[in-house]
Amino acid sequence: MSTTPMQMSEARRYQQLRPHLPYLKLNDASEALPRVLDQARSERLSLTAALERLLEIEVGATEARRLTSRLRHRQPPYPAGLLLARLPPPGSKAA
Repeated sequence: MSTTPMQMSEARRYQQLRPHLPYLKLNDASEALPRVLDQARSERLSLTAALERLLEIEVGATEARRLTSRLRHRQPPYPAGLLLARLPPPGSKAA
């Protein structure tokens, strides 16, 4: 099976595009690129739709990383000692 000039050009563009995504710290988009391009080809998606799908993957991953970071670095709204001082002693009937 021979390749057409169009396929050669597409392959060359892919090889040029591939390193740009990690350089821009779009690592999830970089990993998803082959899958999204295959889907775009098989579903006959427009370039805009394929790009939107690729960026949606990156945005979702970024949001998940940010949420994880916020939860990991979350500080309690008040010092733990204040909470313990307000709790009734064990065995008391106070609510």
